[in-house]
Amino acid sequence: MCLIITGQSSKVRSTLLDTTGMLSEIYSINPDGIGVMYSTSKGLKVVKTLPKNVNDAHAFIKKLPTDAREIALHFRWTTHGDTDMLNCHPYDVVTGYVAMMHNGVLHTGNAADKTKSDTWHFINDYLKEAVHDAPNLIHTKGFLTMLADFIGDNRFVFMDGDGRMSHVNYDQGIEHDGLWFSNTYAWKPATLIPHYYTNTKHAYARYNSAYDNYLDDEYEMDTWNNSFASKPLSNKFVSAHSAEWQDDDHEDAVTMRDMCEALIECDVDLVESYLDTFPVTFINTVFNEMSPIATRHTKIDDLVSYEQDIYKALLECDLATLHDFVRDGKSASVVAEVMCYYIDWYPKMEEPVRPLLPAML
Repeated sequence: MCLIITGQSSKVRSTLLDTTGMLSEIYSINPDGIGVMYSTSKGLKVVKTLPKNVNDAHAFIKKLPTDAREIALHFRWTTHGDTDMLNCHPYDVVTGYVAMMHNGVLHTGNAADKTKSDTWHFINDYLKEAVHDAPNLIHTKGFLTMLADFIGDNRFVFMDGDGRMSHVNYDQGIEHDGLWFSNTYAWKPATLIPHYYTNTKHAYARYNSAYDNYLDDEYEMDTWNNSFASKPLSNKFVSAHSAEWQDDDHEDAVTMRDMCEALIECDVDLVESYLDTFPVTFINTVFNEMSPIATRHTKIDDLVSYEQDIYKALLECDLATLHDFVRDGKSASVVAEVMCYYIDWYPKMEEPVRPLLPAML
């Protein structure tokens, strides 16, 4: 998962500290490291921490500059590599001058050294030498476009010692009040933007904060709508300041609810299409919103070896392994079948009533 936030330091700081529940929510989803980069009179400053609890995270955010300089802040959720300071973002691209943050899972992986993240490998295998020789590449439109085409459903943020910042795949994130957030699945936007979630599928006309209302005894919406109110995902960019925000005729966005419904309804073809189109976003979103439970009738011996590996990864919520499976386009159909036919999915707001059966494992 992971989340990057960029914008003026004072705004980032006050938003995280003053928005009730926001920092604890982001930290609970992305607890494996926090890092920040910003310019100083002495050059680029990079600070990282491995917070043990939300109080540590709060203390780190309080130390951010209180002025208007641009910063980039990264909350990590481990997918590849160890959970340690080395794999905490940002990473040096040119030591002391250019640093980079990443959100997503890169198809290039980390097979050469499993202790290092996919980001570390990408920088060392593809970026370091070229950017060292020509640091301005990170602000060059052609270079950034080439990176965007290569990394697909991923986001990069670069910053240099002069404080200049560049985004790769900016449009996969969302904007709000001068801040940029790299995705909508590694945090709950309704905490900051009360009307972000909608009642109407594929539309942005009517709003309700389903996650807040779920806890209201007087709220009478059924459990499904409380759990899966539509929200636009990173494959469709909708700015909080955009006219599209209230466009009733906007019919082409794929929502969180669409993805969850496809699994609940065992629509294998639709799940496969999501895995083919934006595999990482689909997997991360599903696991952020739902819990996988073994079906009563499934027997592990009924599955071939490859299906068993997928099945175990699903039940263990091993997102990194699942990402590896769907990188091969031929695997999407098998993953879709296992997800639909051999797993039951429950909204995380509901406590699953049936435990995993030992025989399934």
